[in-house]
Amino acid sequence: MQLRIATKQMEDKIKKIAKEIKENPSKLIPECRGNCSKCYFKKIEKKIKKISDEKFLRRMSKKRGFVSAVALTIMLNEQKIPYVAFIKAGDENIYYAKRGKVKDEFLAGLQNWDKPNIRLLAYEEIARKNKIFLFSLPDKLICSKDIPSEFIDFISKKFGCEEGISIKWKEKEIKVCNDFNSLKKIKEYFYYPPFENEVEIKMENKFINCKNKCKECYIKDIKIDDGKYREGIISDRELIENSKREILKRIEEKKIFMIGDDCYGDNADAFINKINPKEWEKEEIEKILKEEKKATIISSPSSAKLLEKYGISTQKLKEEYEKEEKEKIIKSLPEIEEKEIANFIDSIARAYKLYGKEGLLKEIRARKMNVKEKAISYAFIFSLEIKSEEWKYGKMEKDFGIHLSKYAKSLMNAEGENYKKILEEFVREVG
Repeated sequence: MQLRIATKQMEDKIKKIAKEIKENPSKLIPECRGNCSKCYFKKIEKKIKKISDEKFLRRMSKKRGFVSAVALTIMLNEQKIPYVAFIKAGDENIYYAKRGKVKDEFLAGLQNWDKPNIRLLAYEEIARKNKIFLFSLPDKLICSKDIPSEFIDFISKKFGCEEGISIKWKEKEIKVCNDFNSLKKIKEYFYYPPFENEVEIKMENKFINCKNKCKECYIKDIKIDDGKYREGIISDRELIENSKREILKRIEEKKIFMIGDDCYGDNADAFINKINPKEWEKEEIEKILKEEKKATIISSPSSAKLLEKYGISTQKLKEEYEKEEKEKIIKSLPEIEEKEIANFIDSIARAYKLYGKEGLLKEIRARKMNVKEKAISYAFIFSLEIKSEEWKYGKMEKDFGIHLSKYAKSLMNAEGENYKKILEEFVREVG
């Protein structure tokens, strides 16, 4: 206990509560919710009913115990309060006027009746000695063997969140996610010694989204270390963050696939579909996932990020893939006999197959062409709808090119012997 000069606000508050208790002292008696053979509060109630008698009030103020603390508190209504004492309750300084021979906890609890958690200080000794359970609400105290439903409602509204840590107490459940330790704060509002053994603390796994049905869930079945939380050392938020880190640390040793907060379990196909790799990336990614023995975790659905994690260049994969594809295309095309027109048509078609429109245009632009060759070139340009090149061709070249375009289109899509057959038809049509 320490002393300090009372401010006007402190004095007015204490006097206000003293006046309220004087006007209605029966509110100090907890509401009974049991069928006890003996009730300690019945004895207190009888004495409190006499407290309106001035002589009884003065006599009780000279004694010790709860009723004496009530008498001393009522008398404060007509006294000056130049100094107040204060004690620590958790992180809070509790101010009260020190009077008589009674214990500080009695006075501090009664003079702070408007605070349900501090009020309980006046009752803890009684509850401990008489082995009763007390629950403190804004407007009353309840004495009950069971947890009152309105007490759970009050605690849930005061400390609850929609998700976070699940505090399960018998059949009741409260979810918390505050920047302080809600469990520690909640315990200030009741006297119930079995609480520590009865309460269960679970972590709601809503920070990892399940995207696959697994036979065994490595995340759901992980138990959190709540020791420091139960001791009041860490806050709700700290437990949540610590648990997240611990869960992620543990699942890193398991062969699962995760993208951000989405877990695909052991479903590599679903993981691959989500990152949507390019054609040249897919084979390498499948190989990585097959050989990896631990968790594969990336921050976003990006095949490039996954490859980068394993030191693989997606650009290099692309170049190798395109080289292989070109080789396949060349192998799929037949040998063409040394005929000028046939070779001309074939070179344009091959340029398209290997390098697309840009390759085709590059091949055409590199040549000096006669009318017949220009008509053939236009056949390809018309088939590919390359409007920007049309101005380079005359009417006769365009007309003949449009006529030949069906062969050009078929040739660009053909392979093997069919390619050779269409090319021969193309050459015959050119004449």
